[in-house]
Amino acid sequence: MSDRDSKGQSLRVQIFEKLKNRIEAGTWEVGSKFPSENQLCNEYNVSRVTIRAAIQQLEAVGLVQTHQGGRTIVIRTHIRGAVSVLNPFQTSDLQTDIVKVLEYRMVVEKGTIGLAVQHITEDDLIALEEIFNMMLVHHDDIKKFSQADYLFHRKIAESSKNEILIQANQGIEEVLSNTMDTIVSLLGCAIGIRYHRLLLAALRVHDKATCEQLMEEHLQATIDGIKNFLEISKDPKENEGE
Repeated sequence: MSDRDSKGQSLRVQIFEKLKNRIEAGTWEVGSKFPSENQLCNEYNVSRVTIRAAIQQLEAVGLVQTHQGGRTIVIRTHIRGAVSVLNPFQTSDLQTDIVKVLEYRMVVEKGTIGLAVQHITEDDLIALEEIFNMMLVHHDDIKKFSQADYLFHRKIAESSKNEILIQANQGIEEVLSNTMDTIVSLLGCAIGIRYHRLLLAALRVHDKATCEQLMEEHLQATIDGIKNFLEISKDPKENEGE
């Protein structure tokens, strides 16, 4: 089976769109249990990898939420707010979706931290250290860790003291935070802990060049990790005929 149809559309995107449309049509009510991966595999005659990727996309845009034990619940019937307007999850596969957001972050956040290091205050540094400690405390809780990870990057934007950067960050907050959830669920916490510790040290001594270099390395390592994870996770059957 090919991973793309005659229009070049990813099979994973096809399943995501079908499930999204069914959620929006009210097939499952808010609070109801979403079908299991096995049920959906049988219904759509696709692999578990394809179904899992589609569910991850549904979670990334805020329609479902997966709890410990693999139980998935419908939490919303329509994509809302910034995600609806700026939704990189509608037209491409999971790898491209996340990488696009990370590429955006690399361009913006490298410059943001360069500006922040010039304006950061002692109170800002204390707040960043507190957030980093939250990450350490919740290293075994994906949801709480990803929330702290997002707050760390948001605080760097606030430390720039540039209202345009701060408002731009707020404008796509839901996209950024949802993507962070997916990244942490795929890659774990090690990359975040390592680079946030290094970033804190460089911010503390106001080392602009090191801060910018570390931010770029951090986001590039995350991009590489996402690509590697999804490449390894590919079902060989999905690539037959390509």
